[in-house]
Amino acid sequence: MVAQVITGEALDYSQPDGMLPYDKNCVAMTFSRLLGVGVYPTINFLIRKGWITRASDLENDTTINKVIEKLALAARYADTPWETVKVGMQGMQDGRYYATNWGPSGSSGGRGHAFAIVKKGGIGVYGNNQEVKQSESSPSRPYHQSIHATHKISVYGPIL
Repeated sequence: MVAQVITGEALDYSQPDGMLPYDKNCVAMTFSRLLGVGVYPTINFLIRKGWITRASDLENDTTINKVIEKLALAARYADTPWETVKVGMQGMQDGRYYATNWGPSGSSGGRGHAFAIVKKGGIGVYGNNQEVKQSESSPSRPYHQSIHATHKISVYGPIL
């Protein structure tokens, strides 16, 4: 399902310059899941809107917060343990949410991983599984298995 903000937009499916490889691009992949279109059209849409100037801007927390604001994603949780978020999301409206896993140290640690929470009755987690590979010779595991109960999570949304 395509988000209302992108409905009717002419999308550019070409690869943006300066884009991180997919296995290192959790923010672009998360915004892509929220908008309901591929990663390339998502980045090109954000550039055309003037919310970012180049693909690599999505590596900057200030820019990410600007895009969250422009998409009118309401703050739902900030630095909240995953076990609390999982339970609390059950009472929220269905939709797609932008989330950041800050790990056990919270956002003060400054190294987060973006993922999408899709709520449709229950909740589903959509993360970039390549970032949780154990090694080059072992397969990746689902991202939700890497989120521990004490990890601090921030959540915004849902997108309409």
